Amino acid sequence: MVTDRRHLTVTATRPPGGWTDEAALSAVAGTLGLAVEYEILDGGSPARVYRATAATGEDLAVKILVPAPGAVDGHDLASFRHKLRQIDQLRTLAPRLAAHYLPIGHFLDGDGWSACTTPFYESADLAAPLRESAQGTREFFRRYTAVVQALVLDGYAARSHPTPAGHVAEVVVGRFLRRLPVLHRALPADLMTAERLIVNGMPCRAPHLVLERLAGRLARLAPARLGAPAHGDFNTRNVLLSTRPGATVEDFRLIDPRGSTAPWDPVYDLAKTLFSLSVWDPALRTGFSVSRSRRHGYQVGFRQPVFPGYRAAIHRFLPQLASSEGLSGLFRDDPGWLERLLLTHDLHVLAEAPCRLSDRKPKPDGRGNDSAPTELALGHYLLGTLLINDLAAQLGRTGQLDAERHLALVADHLPQG
Repeated sequence: MVTDRRHLTVTATRPPGGWTDEAALSAVAGTLGLAVEYEILDGGSPARVYRATAATGEDLAVKILVPAPGAVDGHDLASFRHKLRQIDQLRTLAPRLAAHYLPIGHFLDGDGWSACTTPFYESADLAAPLRESAQGTREFFRRYTAVVQALVLDGYAARSHPTPAGHVAEVVVGRFLRRLPVLHRALPADLMTAERLIVNGMPCRAPHLVLERLAGRLARLAPARLGAPAHGDFNTRNVLLSTRPGATVEDFRLIDPRGSTAPWDPVYDLAKTLFSLSVWDPALRTGFSVSRSRRHGYQVGFRQPVFPGYRAAIHRFLPQLASSEGLSGLFRDDPGWLERLLLTHDLHVLAEAPCRLSDRKPKPDGRGNDSAPTELALGHYLLGTLLINDLAAQLGRTGQLDAERHLALVADHLPQG
């Protein structure tokens, strides 16, 4: 198997009190002879990322994970290490897509931590045009179309696998249910034990109870087939767009795949991008405002107004996918794709709540005020509760979905902090 990395085992002595991010960074810098310049804070995982310079003068990014106890799947050390296996597998299965992955220079294993290095890529994240101006929506979709067609046509389409029974229940719904105990330990007990609550004026049932009601519909939402594991965590910050003069839409790099070498559903990744625009990226940039009253229940919104470009992109997202000539084959014999995408989007919101608890990097809003991990977890849980209840209500009434109205719950109608 072709590889672009050198795998090193670091035998540095465990510091008193155990490994910290700073101690692991020092071990990496000493092993590789790096001069560390500063930390890159624009990320959403518990891993810490730093810019550094090698002795050769090369600019590098150094990513380190010293996992905290109780880290959820995807934020744990095993997932971090498996990302490299996934990229290596793609070099064989889908070499055209693999060429877009930022190459790994070194991968280092320590006593309870891991790290990797990549070239430093002068770039902006995929959603940057949406923050630059209200007219950035066209540029966003111009770039996203090129990126997602490469993801699907050069990646997922490289292999075809039958979908195993219970796939949606296990992968989409089960991901949240497996993480739910983490929220029970961190969020208010009266919220987590409540069977009924009110969110933004809408009477809701607890998400796990709603999912029990939806269980009978999951089998018919299964994908027609699974494809090569092209990514699996396709949020907007995991796509780096080159900012060098003269860069084209093909000048992008991918980072941080899920860490899975099993066949995967491309709709899962499409839903992750939509979730990035609707909740995740705005929340990490602006923070949540949450209040509660005996009469009105919970009110949840963002602390500052959501970027207009994000709202426009949310409403155009599904029509853009459906009309994309390059993706038409993806949906042709997959009649449940839209319901599955919205269900997966809503479960991404819910499953992200426990993830926020293990990310220790500061999350300043537009005024410089940090969002506490528990605040971000609570906001995701409440919005996910609102969404999954609306989805179940729509399907229960008519069996049909008004996707525009559903997404408007987060795109248009959130109260502002």
